[in-house]
Amino acid sequence: DGTLYEDGKHFEADNKMISLLISLMERGVDVAIVTAAGYDEAARFEDRLAALLAAFKELQLPEETTKRFHMMGGECNYLLKVTTDYGLDFVPIEEWQTRDMLAWREESMQELLDGAQACLERGAARLGMQVQLIRKARAVGVVPCSPTLYESLEELALSVRFELEGAGLEVPFCAFNGGNDVFVDVGNKAIGLRALQSYLGVEEGGTLHVGDRFTITGNDAQVRGFCSILWVANPDETAFYVKMLVRDMKAVEKARKEDKGLTKKAWVRIL
Repeated sequence: DGTLYEDGKHFEADNKMISLLISLMERGVDVAIVTAAGYDEAARFEDRLAALLAAFKELQLPEETTKRFHMMGGECNYLLKVTTDYGLDFVPIEEWQTRDMLAWREESMQELLDGAQACLERGAARLGMQVQLIRKARAVGVVPCSPTLYESLEELALSVRFELEGAGLEVPFCAFNGGNDVFVDVGNKAIGLRALQSYLGVEEGGTLHVGDRFTITGNDAQVRGFCSILWVANPDETAFYVKMLVRDMKAVEKARKEDKGLTKKAWVRIL
């Protein structure tokens, strides 16, 4: 939310990012949506990407193209790929999770979520914030029942993070302010990114992470040390920069076809 589509929304048929993402995939670029949203059913992820998947189907994109699209859900807990009928299906965890991730014990993950839930409830009560509690298999969070100051959500996210960091937990976590809620997830996007890089065979220098939550209470901050980043404020900014990237890739393709080689300027623009 806030990077590819408006906060709280999903992909719509007129989303300008759809054609841009397809252009990248057709040029051999692996595209992955890494999101905090996590579900045990692939259909829930399909609902969020319905318009994008519909575009894949309408264009009858070949497997050579669709295999370059993945979705990482729950920060790092679910990896999905495109099926032959243009749906989504989970990639078995033994195929992509790192050795450290596979070692996380269920008891330790539930201990983290139990502790996080208690911290969230105490923090919300201290701030006089009425909230709805949401507990998932790999995350727990609260959503205010009425409009709430952003600073209150920041305070809640920071206090929960501070408490959990001192709890001696075995499993890494991410406590973040989502803008309209505060959640604690098992793992974080950096762990998901590293697992994805290994699975796809992509090096850190060949990865660009686009996000809108790079502050200390955001869930994009942890990836800073593992790839290049692009901090955007809204989907329009994302589209602007991806258009630049696609345009430059087309220029390089044209130069190669004309056998004129790459100019220094073209290389600078790509890098």
